Amino acid sequence: MTKKFSKLNWWQVAIVAIVVSAIGGLSAGKTSRKEIKLYTKKLKQAPWAPPAWIFAPAWTINNYFLLRALQNILNSSMDEKKKILLLQASIWTIFFSFNYIYFNKKSSILAAIWTMGDAALAISSFLLLMKEDKRTSLNFLPLVVWTSFASTIAGYQALKNPDPVLNTKALLN
Repeated sequence: MTKKFSKLNWWQVAIVAIVVSAIGGLSAGKTSRKEIKLYTKKLKQAPWAPPAWIFAPAWTINNYFLLRALQNILNSSMDEKKKILLLQASIWTIFFSFNYIYFNKKSSILAAIWTMGDAALAISSFLLLMKEDKRTSLNFLPLVVWTSFASTIAGYQALKNPDPVLNTKALLN
């Protein structure tokens, strides 16, 4: 599997990124578009939040670069390879569970924790890889930028909205 994955061209990785992103979108379960729309309109959104349609292409781009990094990491003999792979596995775990936490469970606080955790993992991956392979580390920059920005939005939502999972009221009104 590793050898076949390492031989993928950029356009094949792009197709895998699209498929992975679509699977991530399905992780909320059977949440209807109507329910998602109602939920996102019901939430107090950060004034600087982008339109909802931005998220799918942003994550496809993030996933493309994460998969490119994974190719390089798997084919390397880095000293910190296991740590870097563990960080990336954690990033993928957050990616595949986020929609369930946010759209299915409707937890703004857990979504903020997931988003900030994703940012911390991306930054850690970037910094660790800078010591090992600067070119590969650059693949984490889109995720660092996106999750850092998204953390501000998620933090705003966590403070301005009640959380049904944690049974909390909005901390700020």
